[in-house]
This record gives sequence, structure tokens and C-alpha cells, in this order.
Amino acid sequence: MTKWKNFKRSVGLGLLTFGAFTLGRAETVALWLFDEQTGVYPSSVLGDAGPGSYFLILGRGGEIIEGRFGRALRVRAPEPFAPHFREDSSSLVRDGMKAPPAIEGRVMPPLTWNNAVFAAAFLNGDQHLRRAPFPHPTVTRLNLGNGDWTVECWLQIERAPTGAGVIFEIGTGPRGENDVLTRLALNARADGVELFNDSGAGKVELPFDSGALAQGSWHHLALVHRSGGLQLYLDGRAQGAARPVRMAALPAGDEDYFSLGRDARWEHPLAGALDEVRFSDSADYAENFVPASHAPVRAAAEPRVTQPLLFAETATGNAPLALGSRRHLFLDDALIEAQRDITFRVHPPRMEEAVLKGSGWISVVDAGPEDIRLYVNGPEDSVALYTSKDGVNFTAPDLGREVHGRRNIVIADPATVGMVMIDPNGTSDEKWKLISGLRDRGGVFVYTSADGLNWRRHISASLPFWAGSAVNVFYDDQRGVYVIHNRTDYYELPDGHTDRKSLLTEVTDLLAPWPFRPVTKTETAAAEAAGVHTSAGDLDPWWLDNGPLAPGGFGLEYPVAFESDPRLDPPDTDVYNTRAQKYPWAEDAYVAFPLFFFHYFSGGPVQRQVLAHPDEGRGSGLVETQFAASRDGLHWKRYPRPAYVGIGVHEDYPVRRSYVGYGMVRRGREIWQYSYTRSSYHDPWSKSPAPDVIHRLVSRVDGFVSADAPYTGGEFVTKPFTFTGSRLMLNIDTDAAGYAQVGFVDEAGQPIAGFGVEDCVYINGDEIDYPVEWMSADGERTRDVSALAGKTVRLVMRLRGTSLYALQFKPNPDP
Repeated sequence: MTKWKNFKRSVGLGLLTFGAFTLGRAETVALWLFDEQTGVYPSSVLGDAGPGSYFLILGRGGEIIEGRFGRALRVRAPEPFAPHFREDSSSLVRDGMKAPPAIEGRVMPPLTWNNAVFAAAFLNGDQHLRRAPFPHPTVTRLNLGNGDWTVECWLQIERAPTGAGVIFEIGTGPRGENDVLTRLALNARADGVELFNDSGAGKVELPFDSGALAQGSWHHLALVHRSGGLQLYLDGRAQGAARPVRMAALPAGDEDYFSLGRDARWEHPLAGALDEVRFSDSADYAENFVPASHAPVRAAAEPRVTQPLLFAETATGNAPLALGSRRHLFLDDALIEAQRDITFRVHPPRMEEAVLKGSGWISVVDAGPEDIRLYVNGPEDSVALYTSKDGVNFTAPDLGREVHGRRNIVIADPATVGMVMIDPNGTSDEKWKLISGLRDRGGVFVYTSADGLNWRRHISASLPFWAGSAVNVFYDDQRGVYVIHNRTDYYELPDGHTDRKSLLTEVTDLLAPWPFRPVTKTETAAAEAAGVHTSAGDLDPWWLDNGPLAPGGFGLEYPVAFESDPRLDPPDTDVYNTRAQKYPWAEDAYVAFPLFFFHYFSGGPVQRQVLAHPDEGRGSGLVETQFAASRDGLHWKRYPRPAYVGIGVHEDYPVRRSYVGYGMVRRGREIWQYSYTRSSYHDPWSKSPAPDVIHRLVSRVDGFVSADAPYTGGEFVTKPFTFTGSRLMLNIDTDAAGYAQVGFVDEAGQPIAGFGVEDCVYINGDEIDYPVEWMSADGERTRDVSALAGKTVRLVMRLRGTSLYALQFKPNPDP
């Protein structure tokens, strides 16, 4: 009973997510386009463009190749298989490396990696394996009966068949144990097809009028059932007259299955490839037609680019920096040429009220002056929405979708391993993006929306991996790329424990499959020889990790974007997630809020490991959020102390793990972030003393890091630059007894008359945009520096007891 209840919900997930969205005709049941990347590993998810989301899993007997439209599924002989794995692993059966005991009376052995030589399938037997929650095909419209229906595909024969080649097979199961099935196959002569329907029609042979198919060419095949008659079409032309048949749907089966390219025993392989396999519940063709693609047509994205990077790592030469009117944050010394007694200090945010209970995953989006949205965990990892006018008081809107009694659900899929953003490059109907791994299916997917309320999952997985933590994406408007961080658990510390890292992927089009290249054994061996510590000693290849029915995790496919630093961090401390973002209110400013996990039990002296003992009542460790800054989104400067959000007690709440969410909101002179806060240790031995909550965090605008001078004073000189504008504005805090003065010098380092540091009126105060003034010997004061615009200058900054956050040249305000 539970299985069928769960199945009904899993079908509902796809319908709920897609609404009335279908591709091709309105009667589409399933449409497999196979537009995933070429070379994706076995166990990768193959998306369904139809309304039911009938995902397939790629087996060792299939591969993705270039096809008739985009890419296609090729049925192949499996490559030699000789994996390396640790014999003492506790999950060998679940991961498909070893078989469980055979079920008494069964002919077929349990599924393992060794015999997972299907091409593409989903199945509900072999429950010993990790798996996605597959639908039951026998209670879907894939189960062809006596009503109207069409099955069509593009077919390429690339070699002489050695027997009948299966196009598709659906059965009640147990797989390979009976003939309660429906199968469509190309016959052994490749001059017709065979339809077998155990429940009704029996075996029906349908020949091609033109004889055998030519090898190497793509042909369109359509089988149409209407009013008890079966009509075959090849390349849009009817093949003979309709044949009277009596079709009947199969009975439902607990262990039912659906397979493309091979039968239930993974035999009778198709001698070629399939593209755009489509099922519909209508008789779509009544006369000859011109076959066409059913895939949606979309224009390639054109990324919006603003200004080039000012501090690119590849910059050469001594040309002055074209500062223009950019707002420059003092995240580091990028603008400074020389300095005395200046330090850079990180400013942790102020933790304010708890705005919600629960969550586990947060993205905040500022959708308007009175429309702050928090996207959080809903029941069963669905995506729930809370809205607020003031950022403090949040309500749950009734969106008409319900999961376990909650009606503020925007996506019912388990898509809470990612983030939400408004895409500056998105079209009006795809303006909003949610990028997430699917917790129960694997694969990284993009969802799009026009309003942030009604979402549609993109067809193909963007990446064919299981997401180890929240996918992190931001658009870099200065480089014209989307920057993507995904966590990998493939790396190891020297003591053999997991060393979590974040990997880098960059794309210019979020909706096209992201770049992917499979890792070879040679590359794995080369990495080990170079001293890179990985899990290859435990399992190789790594994509075997989750078994043949669920995607594996990330390995060596992408470069490392963020990791712990052995010169800086304690041993056995690694990075959960980066939460990296482009700062929205200044150029050349990238910020990250990496989550660092300090492990008790992994390694180090026993004096450390004892903290993980159950008698301590703690757990496996603590988590803190740190701060990091970058000038290009690629090279990061970390500020580990003070922790951006550390542990402690806030209004009697014990903060032991704080996970800063994605996104920022600006109101006045404040920036708000939201943090998922937990009162427990990681993997706690005891019950949490308080429920999980979401806290609001408050920072000063631009206020992550400041260039500070001590109370006794300090100063710095900038690199040469040019600017546009008429006024110099500072984000600065001198407190009461501190001050600052600013002056211009020319290319030779000489003070510019009237604008020297000695001429500067004392800057004293705490302002986000403080206008700098100069005063001449006769007492005349000015803020207008337009006479210096376009010239090469430097700034001399004299500070005393002061924090300087940012500067910007601006035009004069309107009268």
C-alpha cells in the first residue's frame, strides 16, 4: 500500500511542477530527447520532456552520441568492466558492487554493476540498490492498451542486426521472469517491426514496403493505434494498410519496468541508435506526413556584459586603472600602491530576530520594495515560499499546491539542493532561475519561472551528477559567464578522511547542457601520482559510487574553485559550501560565505577525537561561516577570523551551526542576509536543545571588510587611475574622535593644487556616501573635482581611528 501511495505522489510531482506544459502535441505522454552531454557516465539521469517526468537511467549498454536532432541514445556492447573497490566497504550491495542473496525461484540474478548492461531503463525491482523513485510504468499511459495511441522515434541502424532489436519493452515484472509484457522490436532482417502484446494482440509483424533499412541513415518510425487498427509509418509514409489488432494494457506490477534498446534480460540489443522517442495517448497520424522534431526551439542566450574587470589576474602593463565611476570596495589592497599602518578587517553581521522556524536551505530574493521572498525547505524537500514586506514578518502564501498540508509550495520536486536568483539575461518567461540537484533522483537541473511562483523544470539535467550540497550559481556580468560551484566528496585528506571541496564550472547559457568531459583511468592515475589524495583507492571509477540506478558524485571532471588551505586551516577542516555571489551594488566585488566544518573524529590527536565520544554529548563537529572576497570570482582572499557567523548564544539560543543562505537584500544603509541556524552539533549524540530557525543578519552596505587605521593614524596611496564624475564619495566611519583626509597627487606624486591632502576638510562621521570637500587658503570650499576627471591621478588617504569601506566618484546631484 505504501509503494502505491508513494508512486501516486511521484507522478504528481511531475504534473505539479510542469502544470499543463507538454511538448510536441498536447497528448504527449513521454518524450525522451537524449540531449544530455555526450560521454555521460552509466547511471546518469536521462530527462523526459513530457508531463509525467519519466526519467530513464543510462546503463552500461548505452551511450549518448550525436543524433538526428541534438544527441541520441546509442545501444552498444558494454565496455570491459574491471572496477576497483574496497572489499570491506559496508555499502557494497547498495552500491551494486556485490549482489545480495538470490531470491528463491527467480531466474534472473539481482542487478549489480556487472550485469547492468541495459541501454536506458527504469525499474521497480532490485530494491537492494540505491535508486531514484521511479514511477510504475504499468499504471501510466506508457502501458499501451486498446485506446488511441502513437509511439514514434528516429532510428539509425549502424550495423547488421544479429537478431531482433528491441526498441522498447514494458513489463509487469519481475524483470525477465515472465512474458507479461509489451515489446516493439526491429526484426532480424531490419525490414519491418514486431509488436508483442501479451495481454491482447500477441505477436504482430509489420513489414516495411521499401525493404530493409539502409545502414547509417536516420529514419522516422511511427506506430499508430486507432479503433482497433494498427498502422505503421516509415519516414512519414504509411507502410501497407492498417492491421486489425486487439491490444490490451498489461496488469499492474509491483516490480514493473520500462526499457529502451534491450529487453528485460538486457538481451536483443537494437543494432543502432534512437532519438526523440515519443509516446502519446492519441492517434496522431491519419495520412502521410513530413516527420519533424518534437523538441522545443529556443534561441541561445546572449549574456549581458557590463564593464571589464578592473583587477584581472591576467592584466599586464602599467596603464592607469580606468576607475571611471565604479564603486570600489576595500575588500583588499587591490587599489593600494603603498601604505603605512593599514589593516583590512572583516565585519561580522549583527544577528537579529528569528524570522521562521525550520528550513535547512535558504535563498532570499528581493523581488520589490515590499516583496522579500524566502525560498526554504518544504515537506519531503519540496520548495516552499514565505513572503514579507519588511524582512522580519513572513507569511506563507496559499499557492494552490499542497504537500502534506502545506500550501505555500512552489515546486513539489525535491529541489532544495541549490539556490534561486533573478537572471539578468532571462527572457520574460524565464526571468527567475532555480538551480538545484534533485535529492532523490540525482542530476543538477535548472527550473525557470516568469514570476518566481510557477516553475517549470528544464528537460535535461545540466550536469549528470548527484549534488553533494547546495549548487551555487551566480552571473558574472563583467565576464559574461555563469559561475557554478558544486561540492565534491571525492578528495581525501592524507589520513584518508573526506576532504570536501567546491568545483568550478562556467557556462554562458544556463539552459543548454553544461560542459562535461568524462575522466579517464589515465587521468585518475596521473592525479594520484602527482600527490592528489582522492578516493580512487576505495572506488575507481568514482561514478560507480551510488550504484547503477542513481548518478554518482563529482570526481576530477572540473577544477577546484574553493578548498581548505593546509597553511591556514586546522587539519580535518573542510568546506561544505561557498555561497559565493557577485556583490550587486559595486563592480569588481565578489563575496563568498564558505561554511567550514571542523571534524572531531576524523584525525588529529586523541585529545581532539575524544570530543566525538558519545559521553561528551556533542557530535561529529561544529560548522561556522567565514568570509572571502575576490576581484574576479576565481581567486579568493579569505578572512577566517573573526568568523562571519560563528558559534555562541543569541537571545538564549545556542548557535552551534549557522549556514548563511544565498542572496542579499538592501534596505537603506543596511544589507540583510538570512541564516539557517541549528542548536545541535553535526551528527549530534543528543536531541537538539532548540528547534532549527532562520535568523536575519544585518550588515552595513559595503560593510564586509574595511581598510582600518589605528587610533594613532595610518595612510595609504592608491595606484594611478582615471575617473569620471564630479564628486568623491566615501563609505566611512571615523567614530567621534577619528577623522580622515583625502588628497590628489599627479603622476609624479606631487600634490595637485587645491586638492591636496592638507587642503581636505576633516572627514568626521559615519556615512554610506560622505562627500569629500577641500578648502583653499582663503576659506573657499569645493566638492567639485570634475577638473581632474580623465587625468591620471592618485589618491592619498590619511586616516586616524577610521574604517574606510568604499569610494566612488559620482556626478553632481540634480539641482
